[in-house]
Amino acid sequence: MINLTEEEGISVSDAIKITELENKAQNLQTKVDELEAANAELTEKQNALQTELDELKAKAEGFSELETTKNNLESELNTLKEDNAKLKEEKENLNSEIQELKNEVMKKDNDFANMKREMDEQSEGYQDKQHTIDKLRENMNELESAKTEIEAQLEQVKDEKATIENKYNELLTDSSRLEQIKTDLRDKEEALKRFQIIAESDPSYNWLSTLEKYRVIELKRLAMSTGSSTHAILRYVKMLESAGLVDIEMHGKDDPNPTIKLK
Repeated sequence: MINLTEEEGISVSDAIKITELENKAQNLQTKVDELEAANAELTEKQNALQTELDELKAKAEGFSELETTKNNLESELNTLKEDNAKLKEEKENLNSEIQELKNEVMKKDNDFANMKREMDEQSEGYQDKQHTIDKLRENMNELESAKTEIEAQLEQVKDEKATIENKYNELLTDSSRLEQIKTDLRDKEEALKRFQIIAESDPSYNWLSTLEKYRVIELKRLAMSTGSSTHAILRYVKMLESAGLVDIEMHGKDDPNPTIKLK
């Protein structure tokens, strides 16, 4: 503080005011310094906040990209879920088709086993017939032996000549009959062989065996048992119907799958 006296031309009151003004000026300068310091601090804080703001903006842009990426991923996830659902549906359909094929294979295996069993039974019947033919041949040989024996006895027993001649004639007749039977059996054997060859190549043989087995069966199932068309089997069945051997039961007008009943 400056010491002013009246000798210098300044009164005490003015000196006091000057002193107060100087003090105020000093205080103001202090405040200015404080304000400048505060302003510098605020400027520093503003710069720091601006830096944080810039970082937040960058993060916000990153979040925006992440949100876009998230939306894209969610869209892809939904698409994958839809594709997965479609794949599951296709898998179920394929499983159903595979099961149907397995059932069809099992059914065909059963049909084949039944057909094989029937053929074996028919083969056994043919063997029985062959055995009968062999027996007849043995009987014919025995009759031939008997004929020879009777002829020998004819020479030995003249007293029974007439009776032996009659028996001889009867034996000749029987021999002729046996020869005819032998010829007929041979012809039937040849006919049976031809019938078997035709039957193996003709599907009507198989479907007729199936009809005799089940006696009541639908047309489509009957055709399926031989692999023939329903049109071809229906033509054979109508021939049997005309002969009075089967009944065709229709379930409606123009029924494509009528029921066949063996009488």
